[in-house]
Amino acid sequence: MVDFDALEAAGIVDVRRRAGLISYLDRLGFTAEEMVDAERRGRLFGLAGDRLQASGPAIHSLASAADELGLPVAEVERAWAALGLTVAGVDVPALSAADVEGLQTWSEMRAVLGDEAATGLLRVIGSALARISEAESSMLRASSPDIMIDETHDELATAQAYRTAAAYIPRIGALMDAAHRHHLMSTRTYFEHVIRAGSATVECGVGFADLSDFTALTQMLTTVELTDLLNEFSSAASDVVHAAGGRVVKFIGDAVMWVATTPHLLARAAVDLVEHPKARQAHVRVRAGLDFGAVLAINGDYFGNSVNLAARLVQAAEPGQVLVSAALREALGDWPAIGPRELKLKGFDQPVPAFALTPRESG
Repeated sequence: MVDFDALEAAGIVDVRRRAGLISYLDRLGFTAEEMVDAERRGRLFGLAGDRLQASGPAIHSLASAADELGLPVAEVERAWAALGLTVAGVDVPALSAADVEGLQTWSEMRAVLGDEAATGLLRVIGSALARISEAESSMLRASSPDIMIDETHDELATAQAYRTAAAYIPRIGALMDAAHRHHLMSTRTYFEHVIRAGSATVECGVGFADLSDFTALTQMLTTVELTDLLNEFSSAASDVVHAAGGRVVKFIGDAVMWVATTPHLLARAAVDLVEHPKARQAHVRVRAGLDFGAVLAINGDYFGNSVNLAARLVQAAEPGQVLVSAALREALGDWPAIGPRELKLKGFDQPVPAFALTPRESG
């Protein structure tokens, strides 16, 4: 039986008007103390979902986590920041036991891999998870507006919708764990083909593709239409690159960057992207720029002259065109191409010869 008078005396306002929400939380097993604390934080309506979303009760501060780990507070604070996370202060309880266990993994990896590599991995994890969380939030807000109190103006409706959505969080975590393991196996196989022994340098193809005249499209399309277009492009790009045996490195606005183990796999993906039927149906044109050579693979990204050249070539390409470097053109053998065409590219002192691939590989 809910003691509404006691809750009101403890600081929960309008308890009778909010009886539905309070009774719902009581049925879920939340205590009066938990409700009062949530009310103090302005999150009574979010308590049911927040509990499922949290990694556990906030029983540690950065300072106590540092004591637990046997590390200086400054180092733990730096690790937490590398994940893209902040706290109100080093003595404020904000971390769960699971959080500290995760930091213990980082601490042990530092001893094996070194601080730079282990902390660099934290930055990659933090960046990737920030993007995933934004994608999840955007999807839920678009498809389940009832999770937003400003949309429903009904605390009980929002609490129930948020609780239903938050129930997927641990299941999504399990999905990510399973997918992560499969990606590691795929990545191992990929690097076996491209890595140079004892070095972070790899020999691979680098490609960029983007939507021509994207700035004009942003002015012509509604927000919904633009969202649909970008989703279609990213979906098609992923499908095409993976089908050609390549690996998507990242999406940058309307552009995709990918890598491939051989010149022909790289070119095949580019041509298939430029010719993709969904692009024609949407009346947009795709263009691509490619190079093949030695690049530095670090923290899930690629750096080097081949990356820079491919990025500049896509900017110089015409709509529906695949521009490739002279080195890649030679490696492609009898694949027909037009050129060379001397291009003045930003960041390159001398004109760069470039070839335009024809759509179909000969033979």
